[in-house]
Amino acid sequence: MPKSAHLAAVTEDHHRSGAQTVERAITILNLFRDGADSLGISAIARATGLNVSTAHRLVKTLVHEHFMEQDQMTEQYRLGTALAILGQRAVQSSGIGLAQPVLDRLGEATGESVSLAVRRGDDVVVMLQSASRQALRFDHPTGGSINIHASGMGKVLLAFAEQDLKSAVGALGRLPKFTASTITTQAALLGALESVRALGYATNREERYAGVCGVAAPVLDTRGIARYAVGVQGPAVRLTDARLHELAADVVRAAAEISELVLRGR
Repeated sequence: MPKSAHLAAVTEDHHRSGAQTVERAITILNLFRDGADSLGISAIARATGLNVSTAHRLVKTLVHEHFMEQDQMTEQYRLGTALAILGQRAVQSSGIGLAQPVLDRLGEATGESVSLAVRRGDDVVVMLQSASRQALRFDHPTGGSINIHASGMGKVLLAFAEQDLKSAVGALGRLPKFTASTITTQAALLGALESVRALGYATNREERYAGVCGVAAPVLDTRGIARYAVGVQGPAVRLTDARLHELAADVVRAAAEISELVLRGR
């Protein structure tokens, strides 16, 4: 092999090895996205399919950079402060933090918990939230994810996506069932999204969690594409069908205000 070709092969192998290390580190961090608050090294290795020594080496590096930290009493690992700092910087740089006062006012007006979410693959991820003051309530935690087809926020993100409705639904594949009310066929979801586009908002009647309902509206950019979604959610005993449609106007107004603050003013 010519020397130049050998050097190119070595460089490519080095890049591939580096990319694999990054991918493995991200996989470890993602274990904590919706799962346990802390995990031991053996549990991390099992969950990622890595051997214990490789998992331990990666975790020690993440601890050194403060992306993870170890509880000295339990010897388990959890997410570190560097991620919190980066998360805050991401919110600040995106301008999405400007939406928080709008969410708080919507929460005061409705008496329910409010969330702002963004799409990530087949899920929606909560970026900001404002908790209800009522004892009986339902909160989506910041960073929490919900399957896109079983969420009011997910449905408005799908209905006002860049893709046409049929393509957007077809790309989802199988639709998992969570409750008796979950939409599980693409035909039914397509019909629901057509109604969402016509109304300008979506409702969720116990489709992801039994006893929890919600209403959501899209935060649209200048092209009419949903970049975020605003949702109000709470117990079904309060959020009846009539109440959901009554609250829809407030949610749509809040979404439009966030659009002006975050998307159209940038």
